Amino acid sequence: MQEDRVRRLARSTPCGEPYDGVRPLNPEPEDAPFAGIEAASNRWLEMACEEAKASVGEGGGPFGAVLVQVDDETGRAIRCWRDRNHVVELSDPTAHAEVSVIRSACSELGVFHLDMIDRDESRLPQDGSTSHCEIYSSCEPCPMCYSAIAWARIPVLVFAATRFEASAPQVGFRDEEMHRELCKPYWERSVQVYHANSSRAAEAFDLWRRSGNKMY
Repeated sequence: MQEDRVRRLARSTPCGEPYDGVRPLNPEPEDAPFAGIEAASNRWLEMACEEAKASVGEGGGPFGAVLVQVDDETGRAIRCWRDRNHVVELSDPTAHAEVSVIRSACSELGVFHLDMIDRDESRLPQDGSTSHCEIYSSCEPCPMCYSAIAWARIPVLVFAATRFEASAPQVGFRDEEMHRELCKPYWERSVQVYHANSSRAAEAFDLWRRSGNKMY
C-alpha cells in the first residue's frame, strides 16, 4: 500500500491580546542591502524562527512562518497560525513554510484573500467587521512564496534571515539564485522558456469574461 503523504493543515491558535506589530528601526546606510526596511523583532518573528528550528529537528528544511490575524477595529491579535517547511516530508517542492501557513489560514477562514476579511464571510469569529493577516517568516521568502503572499494580498511581511544567508555555501538553498533568475530575460534563464502562439490561447479568458465567476 502506497504511503499516505497527505498532511493535515495546521490549526489556528486563539490569541486575544493587543497586537504588537512591526516596529521600524533607524535606517541603515543607504548602500546596505536592506536599507529602509529595518524593523525590530517581536514574539511573532521569534515564533517563526522556533518553527524553523523545530523543522530541522524533525528532518525538514530550516524554515518557519507565522500568520497573525488582526482585528481592524480593536487592534487585537485574534488568532495565529504557525507552520514550517514540508518539502521533504511530503515530497512536494511547493510545500514551503509561507505557502503552508497561507493554505492553513485560508482553509480555516474560508477565504482566499487575507487583506480584508469580512466578519460575515469568515468561518471563524472576529469582533470587528473586518480583519487582516500579517506574515512573519524565519527567512526572506523565495519568489514562489513572495508571490503566494502577494496573491493572498497579505499587506505586511516581516522576515529574519536573508536570501544571502539561505544561499551561503554550507547552507546551500537557491534563494538568491532564484531572485536573480527572475530578473533575467527569458532567453538567459536556466529553464528553457518558450511562448507558443495558439489560436485557442484566449478562449478561457473570453469564457471567463462572460462567466460571472467570482473575481480573485
